[in-house]
Amino acid sequence: MKVLMLAPLWYPISRDAPGGIETLLYRLIGALQAHGCQVALLASGDSSTDAELLPAVERNLYTLMQEGAAGEYVYYEQHQLQMALSIANEFDVIHSHIGPGGYLLDAIPGISERVLHSVHTPVYGYMEWFVHRHPLMRLATVSEQQAVKLRQAGAEHCQVVPNGIDPSDFTFNSRPGDGLIFIGRIEAAKGPDLAVAVAKALGRPLTLAGPIVDNAFFQNRIEPWLGAGISYVGVVDHNTKDRLLGEAACALLPFRQAEAFGMVSIEAMACGTPVVALPNGALPEIVEPGVTGYLAEDEGCLKALTLQATKLDRATIRVQAITRFGIDRTATQYIALYRTLHRALRRQPGTETRGEM
Repeated sequence: MKVLMLAPLWYPISRDAPGGIETLLYRLIGALQAHGCQVALLASGDSSTDAELLPAVERNLYTLMQEGAAGEYVYYEQHQLQMALSIANEFDVIHSHIGPGGYLLDAIPGISERVLHSVHTPVYGYMEWFVHRHPLMRLATVSEQQAVKLRQAGAEHCQVVPNGIDPSDFTFNSRPGDGLIFIGRIEAAKGPDLAVAVAKALGRPLTLAGPIVDNAFFQNRIEPWLGAGISYVGVVDHNTKDRLLGEAACALLPFRQAEAFGMVSIEAMACGTPVVALPNGALPEIVEPGVTGYLAEDEGCLKALTLQATKLDRATIRVQAITRFGIDRTATQYIALYRTLHRALRRQPGTETRGEM
């Protein structure tokens, strides 16, 4: 089975990448190859992968833009798509993780039948509008709450494949400290200021990690509280993230907006660390109240539930994370979808395929 994987160009595919899609793909590709898939990855040239790497750009666009060496993202993505089109017939499946830019692949006869789109973002009205007019697209969502919206909009091929983690990437810690952890983009939508408020109310230290994407928010809502137990450590690599999550008594993820999935939630659980979150987006599908953490009905409940969460059994939390969200399970679910694509392609008169997968 030959799979062409299209990845976003913002960050390199790597275990240390700051983005959830990038860290997911790093392990997913390895798991797919362990099951016999031959994967080629169209991504930034500084990606780390066991797959055949096809660089669409020399380095990730976030870095290039920071250096002033790159401009408007869409032109680089268009180049990536043209590369994909030029080699698409060499592959059994084209698996796109790049979002709306990749939807044009469905308009090309002979290629559209082999395209699967993973939806990694929340589903809003404009995507429902599009899917209503293009109901035959083959979609894989990372949560049921996304899939419900898309099916209601008319999607005829929409399956849920939750994201996964490699258990070996995360260290179980049965003896955490008293501190709390928040990992995510530093912006109002992610609620790091709510995490600060909870930590101060409980008198517990808090570590904040993640890229600052809203400077005004950071300066006004976070920076004044730094010190006296509240620290911001910037963007962290995988080993540091693993250590911080494992050392924490609880991970606070009070996201104000809908999360399509929430990779950091299952990463925390893999370390044995409970999660307290607001019930937005996919978090109710991930957090099991009273087992792996709690969901707060409103912001006022976060303090009490954080205290309760620190009393949960950490070994049980890790077992649940591995059982429900192991990367091997994610890979086998995707392979099942690949085979469905292949069977549908073989039924089309006059279509040539590469043999059974």
